[in-house]
Amino acid sequence: MAARASSHSVQAEERFEARSSERFNRIAYAIELLKLLNPPMTVAVYGSMRQLRLEQGRGLGDQKPWALFGVPPHATRENIARALAELSGVAREPFIVDLLCATPASPLD
Repeated sequence: MAARASSHSVQAEERFEARSSERFNRIAYAIELLKLLNPPMTVAVYGSMRQLRLEQGRGLGDQKPWALFGVPPHATRENIARALAELSGVAREPFIVDLLCATPASPLD
């Protein structure tokens, strides 16, 4: 039997993400940062198992744009702050991530 040329290719995706063992409520922390940043969209925050996930979409009709932000249990304060600063359009402001990282986080219950 003749071998067929494959039209598929496999591409590996590698992600390197800082991990933190600090104990705090990461979802509550993300929500607190969103209150401070007040992005011009609706944002839903949820617990993710593998990595920080940020998905965005346009609003339908007269609705605002939306975003889904998944926060894993090992995410660092800096990664959460940086992602939300980028989402809010202020990531290029000097020291914004440092200021956001200084925001107190709720302890785990």
